[in-house]
Amino acid sequence: MLQKLLPVIVIIVAGAVGGGGGFFAKSMLSGGDKEAAHEEGEDSHGKEKKKKSGGHGEEEAGSTSYMKFSRQFVVPVVRRGKPKSMVILDINIEVDNSQNESVYALEPRLRDALLTRLLALAGEDMLPQMLEDVEKMELMKAALLETSRDIMGDAALNILILDLGIQNY
Repeated sequence: MLQKLLPVIVIIVAGAVGGGGGFFAKSMLSGGDKEAAHEEGEDSHGKEKKKKSGGHGEEEAGSTSYMKFSRQFVVPVVRRGKPKSMVILDINIEVDNSQNESVYALEPRLRDALLTRLLALAGEDMLPQMLEDVEKMELMKAALLETSRDIMGDAALNILILDLGIQNY
């Protein structure tokens, strides 16, 4: 009988210890946050400090966000019917916050259009050359921005290439 009750007792004790530890950790963290907020908000005489805002170089918080694609773009570079290299791109699109929710519904169409444009650029031999020439990189980003604006309208503000890899064969 003790063999059957021992696992149940161990589970109950472990749950109680885990819950108590979580409660203790939460109270320690929230207490530390209150003290930090107290120190930040008041000076040594108990007067509240005024926070400065609107300084040089600040942007309005939350005016744009970034649309991240679920997968990277993999583009083969083909010459004379044979693969020459493979380009892998991690692309994000800077989006106006007012349209942030609706752009994710357009992801399949947008991904198709961008991949088609990337394949066309690969046919023009632009993708491998963009590592050597910044102007080609800017031309490629402008072409992708134009394509994304065809689908999304003015919600697309900029194209960001976060990661780039080229595998030569």
